[in-house]
Amino acid sequence: MAIWGKINFFYDTMLGSAGSALTATSTAAGDYLVSYIYNMLETNMWKASSSANQTLSYDAGAGNTKGADYISILGHNLKTAGASIYLEWSDNNSNWTQAWSDTPTADTIYLKEFTQTAAHRYWRLRITGASVAVYMTLCIWGLKTELDYCTAEFDPYGQEVKANRNFSQGGYVTGIHTMYAERQIALTFEDADAALYGLIKTWWETSGLKNFFMAWEIDNNPNDVYLMRPDAKFFNPLTNGGLYRNVNINLTGRKE
Repeated sequence: MAIWGKINFFYDTMLGSAGSALTATSTAAGDYLVSYIYNMLETNMWKASSSANQTLSYDAGAGNTKGADYISILGHNLKTAGASIYLEWSDNNSNWTQAWSDTPTADTIYLKEFTQTAAHRYWRLRITGASVAVYMTLCIWGLKTELDYCTAEFDPYGQEVKANRNFSQGGYVTGIHTMYAERQIALTFEDADAALYGLIKTWWETSGLKNFFMAWEIDNNPNDVYLMRPDAKFFNPLTNGGLYRNVNINLTGRKE
């Protein structure tokens, strides 16, 4: 039995795909575009104009279909608002089938996996029962990427506090200004085969330097889901006569 579960990356999303469109029931006055929810930045958000029920509607475009087996949300007030959320799909934009539903119990990073269905053209996220206008900084759904077991130890809770500290001439701490804490995780996959390296290469070429969600052990630690970003260097040397690769991924992310 493995000590850890397999590493999961959650970056592949249908939102923003070529030919697609995403609309919201309402948007508050100001800079709250619904398209912000999938740009993987933490500087903007979508916000509804009222506490009324909201729907985020996705259309893959004529001739296109998309599948999903997860949804992840960051920077939201769904728990505080008392909202329930429903992810649904349709082939005709009229008859809808529920893929998953829930009532968030915290305003922290939210991630849920569900059974993947066949690909469909239309998807929507319904938000009901909110007592105040809801908002979300990031919200993506799509297909997860399951990698493999790490072959070297790592600390899933490793972090560095970014702070300015002042000291007296005698070495006493006279003041501390804490800015934020930063997670740091180093993943190692020794002798990765072509299939594993293919998943990692696709992630790198698709997601690049952007933020993405990762879970280091989703089965036993389902709440340990982090928004991370990789180093700018992608270097994974061939080994064993070119049959395998030694893969090293260094991730950094602001601790929520």
